Amino acid sequence: MSQTPTSPDRDAAAEDREHGRRAGTDEGTATHHTDVIGRVEPADKRPGASIIHEDETTKIVAFEFDTGQEWPDHAAFHPVLIQVLRGRVDFGLPDRTICLQPGEILHLTPKLRHRVTALEPTTLTVTMLLPRS
Repeated sequence: MSQTPTSPDRDAAAEDREHGRRAGTDEGTATHHTDVIGRVEPADKRPGASIIHEDETTKIVAFEFDTGQEWPDHAAFHPVLIQVLRGRVDFGLPDRTICLQPGEILHLTPKLRHRVTALEPTTLTVTMLLPRS
């Protein structure tokens, strides 16, 4: 049995890169999405929504909010990742409100009730992590 040395001279980054080459594959799909911001206009009373990507394990939806628009209490059946691309929102959770802004990602477990209020014109994406069939 081989053991990985724990010496300070060990190059962990090089080991990770080599592991990635061994563990990876050249088969698969890479899907590149552009122009996510501004794909759809917000409606008068609610944010606009556009499906960016959908496959058997993931669904990504972009939402466009005008200042003050809200998405009232709701929940997702699956885990989700919320990422603000531009703007800021107050993201209300049962126990607190988070001011979510670009550069931050929020993960929610299934069925966690939440609400969203745009503090300025905002584009955010919701990535739904769907169960494998």
